[in-house]
Amino acid sequence: MKIEKKKNHRVILSMVIFCLLSTVATAQSSSGNDSKIIFTPYIWGNALSGTSTIGMLPPLDIDASFGDLLDNLNFALSLHTEFVVNDWVFVIDPTYVALEMDIELPPPDASAAMDVDIWLVEAWAGYRLNDSWEAIGGARYQSQDISVAGLPNPPFPDNLGVSENWTDWFIGARFSADLSDKWFMKLRGDVAVAGDSDTNWNVSIFFNRRFGDNKALNLGYRYMDNDYNDTGNFRWDVTQDGPVIGYTWIF
Repeated sequence: MKIEKKKNHRVILSMVIFCLLSTVATAQSSSGNDSKIIFTPYIWGNALSGTSTIGMLPPLDIDASFGDLLDNLNFALSLHTEFVVNDWVFVIDPTYVALEMDIELPPPDASAAMDVDIWLVEAWAGYRLNDSWEAIGGARYQSQDISVAGLPNPPFPDNLGVSENWTDWFIGARFSADLSDKWFMKLRGDVAVAGDSDTNWNVSIFFNRRFGDNKALNLGYRYMDNDYNDTGNFRWDVTQDGPVIGYTWIF
Protein backbone atom coordinates (compact mmCIF):
# COMPACT_ATOMS: atom_id res chain seq x y z
CA MET A 1 0.00 0.00 0.00
CA LYS A 2 1.51 3.33 -1.09
CA ILE A 3 0.26 6.71 0.02
CA GLU A 4 1.49 9.68 -1.98
CA LYS A 5 0.78 13.37 -1.78
CA LYS A 6 1.69 15.16 -4.98
CA LYS A 7 2.63 18.81 -4.71
CA ASN A 8 4.44 21.35 -6.84
CA HIS A 9 6.92 22.21 -4.09
CA ARG A 10 9.87 20.70 -5.92
CA VAL A 11 9.04 22.89 -8.90
CA ILE A 12 8.70 25.94 -6.62
CA LEU A 13 12.00 25.24 -4.87
CA SER A 14 13.74 24.67 -8.21
CA MET A 15 12.45 28.05 -9.34
CA VAL A 16 13.72 29.67 -6.13
CA ILE A 17 17.19 28.15 -6.62
CA PHE A 18 17.19 29.15 -10.31
CA CYS A 19 16.23 32.73 -9.40
CA LEU A 20 18.98 32.86 -6.75
CA LEU A 21 21.62 31.64 -9.20
CA SER A 22 20.37 34.00 -11.92
CA THR A 23 20.58 36.89 -9.48
CA VAL A 24 24.11 35.84 -8.52
CA ALA A 25 25.18 35.74 -12.17
CA THR A 26 23.61 39.14 -12.88
CA ALA A 27 25.15 40.71 -9.79
CA GLN A 28 28.59 39.27 -10.54
CA SER A 29 28.54 40.67 -14.07
CA SER A 30 28.09 44.20 -12.70
CA SER A 31 29.98 44.02 -9.43
CA GLY A 32 33.61 43.89 -10.53
CA ASN A 33 35.70 41.62 -8.33
CA ASP A 34 33.81 42.08 -5.03
CA SER A 35 32.46 38.52 -4.88
CA LYS A 36 33.36 35.13 -3.40
CA ILE A 37 32.06 31.60 -2.97
CA ILE A 38 31.98 29.96 0.48
CA PHE A 39 31.87 26.16 0.36
CA THR A 40 31.18 24.19 3.59
CA PRO A 41 30.50 20.44 3.83
CA TYR A 42 29.30 19.62 7.34
CA ILE A 43 27.76 17.05 9.67
CA TRP A 44 24.78 17.86 11.88
CA GLY A 45 24.72 15.41 14.81
CA ASN A 46 21.04 15.96 15.45
CA ALA A 47 18.85 14.16 17.95
CA LEU A 48 15.12 13.75 17.28
CA SER A 49 12.32 14.18 19.81
CA GLY A 50 8.56 14.28 19.21
CA THR A 51 5.76 12.37 17.50
CA SER A 52 5.26 11.10 13.96
CA THR A 53 2.18 9.55 12.35
CA ILE A 54 2.71 7.49 9.19
CA GLY A 55 -0.34 6.48 7.20
CA MET A 56 -2.60 4.10 9.13
CA LEU A 57 0.03 3.20 11.72
CA PRO A 58 -0.51 4.34 15.33
CA PRO A 59 1.41 7.50 16.35
CA LEU A 60 5.09 6.77 16.95
CA ASP A 61 6.97 8.40 19.81
CA ILE A 62 10.35 9.57 18.59
CA ASP A 63 13.20 9.88 21.07
CA ALA A 64 16.46 9.19 19.26
CA SER A 65 19.90 10.49 20.12
CA PHE A 66 22.53 11.09 17.45
CA GLY A 67 24.11 7.79 18.49
CA ASP A 68 20.82 5.99 17.86
CA LEU A 69 20.54 7.54 14.41
CA LEU A 70 24.17 6.73 13.65
CA ASP A 71 23.49 3.05 14.35
CA ASN A 72 20.72 3.11 11.74
CA LEU A 73 22.43 5.37 9.21
CA ASN A 74 23.02 4.20 5.65
CA PHE A 75 24.15 7.50 4.14
CA ALA A 76 24.24 11.22 4.95
CA LEU A 77 25.48 14.30 3.12
CA SER A 78 25.19 18.03 3.91
CA LEU A 79 26.62 20.92 1.89
CA HIS A 80 26.31 24.65 2.62
CA THR A 81 27.24 26.98 -0.25
CA GLU A 82 27.19 30.78 -0.15
CA PHE A 83 27.58 33.13 -3.11
CA VAL A 84 28.58 36.56 -1.80
CA VAL A 85 28.20 39.55 -4.12
CA ASN A 86 28.81 42.97 -2.58
CA ASP A 87 26.19 43.34 0.20
CA TRP A 88 24.19 40.30 -0.92
CA VAL A 89 24.57 36.64 -0.03
CA PHE A 90 22.76 33.78 -1.79
CA VAL A 91 22.68 30.38 -0.06
CA ILE A 92 21.88 26.81 -1.10
CA ASP A 93 22.02 24.22 1.70
CA PRO A 94 20.87 20.63 0.96
CA THR A 95 20.96 17.73 3.43
CA TYR A 96 20.19 14.12 2.53
CA VAL A 97 19.87 11.27 5.06
CA ALA A 98 19.04 7.58 4.48
CA LEU A 99 18.04 5.50 7.52
CA GLU A 100 17.10 1.86 8.09
CA MET A 101 15.60 0.91 11.46
CA ASP A 102 13.28 -1.40 13.36
CA ILE A 103 10.09 -0.02 14.91
CA GLU A 104 7.88 -1.43 17.67
CA LEU A 105 4.11 -1.63 17.20
CA PRO A 106 1.25 -2.74 19.41
CA PRO A 107 0.93 -5.50 20.56
CA PRO A 108 4.30 -5.24 22.39
CA ASP A 109 5.88 -8.13 20.53
CA ALA A 110 5.09 -6.73 17.06
CA SER A 111 7.87 -5.07 15.06
CA ALA A 112 8.58 -3.98 11.50
CA ALA A 113 11.45 -2.76 9.35
CA MET A 114 11.41 0.87 8.20
CA ASP A 115 13.45 2.59 5.47
CA VAL A 116 13.48 6.40 5.47
CA ASP A 117 14.93 8.82 2.90
CA ILE A 118 14.96 12.44 4.13
CA TRP A 119 15.71 15.66 2.23
CA LEU A 120 16.09 19.03 3.96
CA VAL A 121 16.90 21.79 1.45
CA GLU A 122 17.20 25.50 2.21
CA ALA A 123 17.49 28.22 -0.43
CA TRP A 124 17.68 31.78 0.84
CA ALA A 125 19.11 35.24 0.31
CA GLY A 126 20.51 37.78 2.75
CA TYR A 127 21.32 41.48 2.65
CA ARG A 128 24.08 43.02 4.78
CA LEU A 129 22.67 45.83 6.91
CA ASN A 130 26.01 46.68 8.55
CA ASP A 131 29.27 44.98 9.51
CA SER A 132 27.47 42.60 11.91
CA TRP A 133 23.87 42.08 10.77
CA GLU A 134 22.17 40.52 7.74
CA ALA A 135 18.45 40.26 7.03
CA ILE A 136 17.61 36.86 5.50
CA GLY A 137 14.62 35.21 3.84
CA GLY A 138 13.91 32.15 1.74
CA ALA A 139 12.41 28.67 1.53
CA ARG A 140 12.92 25.44 3.50
CA TYR A 141 11.83 22.27 1.68
CA GLN A 142 11.49 18.91 3.43
CA SER A 143 10.74 15.51 1.96
CA GLN A 144 10.37 12.05 3.49
CA ASP A 145 9.98 8.77 1.61
CA ILE A 146 9.10 6.02 4.08
CA SER A 147 8.53 2.31 3.49
CA VAL A 148 7.57 -0.16 6.22
CA ALA A 149 7.80 -3.93 5.68
CA GLY A 150 6.89 -6.91 7.86
CA LEU A 151 3.79 -5.38 9.44
CA PRO A 152 1.43 -7.74 11.31
CA ASN A 153 -1.41 -8.64 8.94
CA PRO A 154 -4.12 -8.03 10.07
CA PRO A 155 -4.67 -5.25 11.07
CA PHE A 156 -2.10 -3.69 8.73
CA PRO A 157 -1.09 -4.46 5.14
CA ASP A 158 2.19 -6.35 4.77
CA ASN A 159 3.88 -3.26 3.36
CA LEU A 160 3.15 0.42 3.78
CA GLY A 161 4.69 3.39 1.98
CA VAL A 162 4.35 7.12 2.50
CA SER A 163 5.86 9.87 0.37
CA GLU A 164 5.43 13.36 1.77
CA ASN A 165 6.95 16.78 1.08
CA TRP A 166 6.32 20.28 2.35
CA THR A 167 7.73 23.79 2.00
CA ASP A 168 7.91 26.71 4.42
CA TRP A 169 8.89 30.33 3.73
CA PHE A 170 10.93 32.01 6.44
CA ILE A 171 12.43 35.34 7.43
CA GLY A 172 15.15 35.97 9.98
CA ALA A 173 18.55 37.49 10.66
CA ARG A 174 22.19 36.51 10.90
CA PHE A 175 24.77 38.10 13.19
CA SER A 176 28.54 37.78 12.87
CA ALA A 177 31.42 39.18 14.93
CA ASP A 178 35.17 38.69 15.29
CA LEU A 179 36.23 37.32 18.67
CA SER A 180 39.97 37.49 17.96
CA ASP A 181 42.35 37.38 15.01
CA LYS A 182 41.68 33.65 14.65
CA TRP A 183 38.14 33.17 15.97
CA PHE A 184 34.77 34.56 14.85
CA MET A 185 31.15 33.70 15.56
CA LYS A 186 27.93 33.50 13.55
CA LEU A 187 24.42 33.45 15.02
CA ARG A 188 21.31 32.79 12.90
CA GLY A 189 17.61 32.69 13.67
CA ASP A 190 14.53 32.39 11.46
CA VAL A 191 10.83 31.59 11.65
CA ALA A 192 8.36 30.41 9.01
CA VAL A 193 5.82 33.09 8.05
CA ALA A 194 4.03 31.09 5.34
CA GLY A 195 3.88 27.55 3.99
CA ASP A 196 2.60 24.14 5.00
CA SER A 197 3.78 23.71 8.59
CA ASP A 198 1.80 24.82 11.62
CA THR A 199 5.10 25.97 13.15
CA ASN A 200 8.68 25.91 11.91
CA TRP A 201 11.58 27.83 13.42
CA ASN A 202 15.33 27.43 13.52
CA VAL A 203 18.34 28.81 15.44
CA SER A 204 22.05 28.11 15.20
CA ILE A 205 25.31 29.41 16.65
CA PHE A 206 28.84 28.80 15.36
CA PHE A 207 32.33 29.48 16.65
CA ASN A 208 34.73 29.32 13.73
CA ARG A 209 38.51 29.14 13.71
CA ARG A 210 40.34 30.67 10.73
CA PHE A 211 43.27 28.97 9.03
CA GLY A 212 44.77 31.59 6.76
CA ASP A 213 42.56 33.81 4.63
CA ASN A 214 40.43 31.17 2.94
CA LYS A 215 39.83 28.26 5.34
CA ALA A 216 37.99 27.81 8.63
CA LEU A 217 36.89 25.09 11.02
CA ASN A 218 33.20 25.39 12.00
CA LEU A 219 31.98 24.26 15.45
CA GLY A 220 28.38 24.97 16.36
CA TYR A 221 24.94 23.94 17.51
CA ARG A 222 21.59 23.95 15.67
CA TYR A 223 18.01 23.61 16.90
CA MET A 224 14.98 23.27 14.61
CA ASP A 225 11.35 22.80 15.64
CA ASN A 226 8.79 21.66 13.06
CA ASP A 227 5.10 20.74 13.36
CA TYR A 228 3.68 19.64 10.00
CA ASN A 229 0.34 17.86 9.80
CA ASP A 230 -1.23 16.36 6.68
CA THR A 231 -4.51 15.17 8.20
CA GLY A 232 -5.03 11.46 7.71
CA ASN A 233 -1.72 10.58 6.07
CA PHE A 234 1.25 12.02 7.87
CA ARG A 235 2.35 14.16 10.81
CA TRP A 236 5.85 15.32 11.76
CA ASP A 237 5.84 17.10 15.13
CA VAL A 238 9.54 16.83 15.92
CA THR A 239 12.44 18.90 17.23
CA GLN A 240 15.93 18.31 15.85
CA ASP A 241 18.97 19.60 17.69
CA GLY A 242 22.62 18.84 18.13
CA PRO A 243 26.22 19.82 17.40
CA VAL A 244 27.45 20.76 13.93
CA ILE A 245 30.97 20.41 12.62
CA GLY A 246 32.15 21.54 9.21
CA TYR A 247 35.06 22.92 7.26
CA THR A 248 34.97 26.00 5.01
CA TRP A 249 36.85 26.87 1.85
CA ILE A 250 36.56 30.40 0.41
CA PHE A 251 37.19 30.99 -3.30
